[in-house]
Amino acid sequence: MFDIESIGAGRIRLVGRLDASQAEKATNALREIDGPLTADCSALEYISSAGIGVLLETYKRLHGAGHTLTLAHLTPRIRNVFAYAGLDRVLRIE
Repeated sequence: MFDIESIGAGRIRLVGRLDASQAEKATNALREIDGPLTADCSALEYISSAGIGVLLETYKRLHGAGHTLTLAHLTPRIRNVFAYAGLDRVLRIE
């Protein structure tokens, strides 16, 4: 199960498992956001390469429009996934 909760202007919470089966749902929801975005990942249990692809697509789109994507409150396991992929040097992680 995966969900995206709006928690305020420019802030969302990613909840559950972001994998290939949920990638289209996540992509469609994130495409509606057109300004700076902070994604609270404290409730994100798992992310696959497909989920990482969704976040990278969102980053590229927002960055191209002059906006930022910040990933916040990552659990150690999720933070390690981004670190192993070298994406902690590309994405803004708090």
